[in-house]
Amino acid sequence: MSEEKPQSEEKKTEPKTTPGYLEIIVITILIVLGAIWGYDHFFAQKVLTFDLKGYLREQTALIKAGEMTEEQFKSKLDRIEAILNAEKSNHVILLKDVVVRNGDEISPK
Repeated sequence: MSEEKPQSEEKKTEPKTTPGYLEIIVITILIVLGAIWGYDHFFAQKVLTFDLKGYLREQTALIKAGEMTEEQFKSKLDRIEAILNAEKSNHVILLKDVVVRNGDEISPK
């Protein structure tokens, strides 16, 4: 009593669909670029410079010219301190006199 199945009911196997080589390469490149961007944006140390000497020279010239009072000078110094303290923790701030090149400058304006 063997039953024979008709040929039309035979199981049809569909080929598995897997990503091709080009798709794998594109996905890998996107993952690597995302990892590099994330590391650079969140973890890598950045060197920032601040020209303290030039800023103080400019402010004392304004005081001597009578265009600024000492109270305004103190408030601007407090503002500069707030700007410098507001930088991210992965930023290193150095004086402009120390950095020879390749440092982004912080402007107090």
